[in-house]
Amino acid sequence: MSRIFGCSFISGVLFFCTVINAQDNALSVYTEHFAPYTIVGEGNRLSGSAVSKVNQALTLAGIETNIEVAPWARAYNMALNQPNVLLFSMAKTHQRTPLFHWLYKITTLKYDFYSLRSGKISVTSIEDALTYTTVAIRGSYEESKLLSLGFTEADNLVVVANMEQAWQMLSKGRVHTMFASHIPAQIATKHAPQYIRHQAIDDSQELYVVASLSTDVQFIEALKLAFEQLEKTSP
Repeated sequence: MSRIFGCSFISGVLFFCTVINAQDNALSVYTEHFAPYTIVGEGNRLSGSAVSKVNQALTLAGIETNIEVAPWARAYNMALNQPNVLLFSMAKTHQRTPLFHWLYKITTLKYDFYSLRSGKISVTSIEDALTYTTVAIRGSYEESKLLSLGFTEADNLVVVANMEQAWQMLSKGRVHTMFASHIPAQIATKHAPQYIRHQAIDDSQELYVVASLSTDVQFIEALKLAFEQLEKTSP
């Protein structure tokens, strides 16, 4: 359940807030484990740069709600079909652009194929990549990109529920490669030397905080203003 406060800004400074009840139109906020932007710790404790930014925006906008962790495919489906849903971090593609409100750009990421160094795999082109089995998260940008490149679940694509499962599949040798933007910090700290990044594709995507198209305009306007204020005050 969430509440939104109508806020006034004067010269970029939060001046006063009046409470507007929105209990019948609560804003639901979802994310997935995607370090370093969203980090899910013990007891589902959330941290990370994107979590911090979204929490700041919610506070500044006067919206009281909680960020929930959900499998990406389910969270994406809710943002696509339900009202008053906020979701991060989503790659902005041409296909997705008309489907959501794009509220705030978190970062830009470059995607490549990764493999185990011990696998002695060479990936210098998409043609090379298609000869190996790769893994992606169901409903993710990575999955849609791989499908567009010619990968299929019947032949050379394994789809899993989350990032942790995907890296486990690669580390255990159950797939040859993984299509990803980076090695998560908790993996890089211990195991980074065992992976090779293959620059076989020129692919960069911007990650955003988005809202469902049927989200109440009061939420959209308050959050847009909050993110604008955070941009102005960020170092």
